[in-house]
Amino acid sequence: MTFIQKYGFILLIIFLCTAFTLVGVMKEAKSASTSFIEVTITEGDTLWGLAQDYSPEEHSKKWIAKVMELNGMQSTMIKSGERLKLPTVDSAIHDPIMTELAGD
Repeated sequence: MTFIQKYGFILLIIFLCTAFTLVGVMKEAKSASTSFIEVTITEGDTLWGLAQDYSPEEHSKKWIAKVMELNGMQSTMIKSGERLKLPTVDSAIHDPIMTELAGD
């Protein structure tokens, strides 16, 4: 009990920092997964092909699982003419000047 009385203020600061960090991480993860684009499936499209076209950085199985969850799908079968929501990840930098400088 003496330890808590002596270092209570420091423990409170550590606890609050940890709590705010966790809230920020969870909020960022949630906002990244909520953005999507909608596409119309054409003849010959597969989820594996769409994964390579729309998310080359992420592992295909993870991306396909997100697509299935976003669209409420029970299987990986898709049909021509069907509209699907595809998850997107927003860029952290939205400054056009920085994009232009990076392109030079």
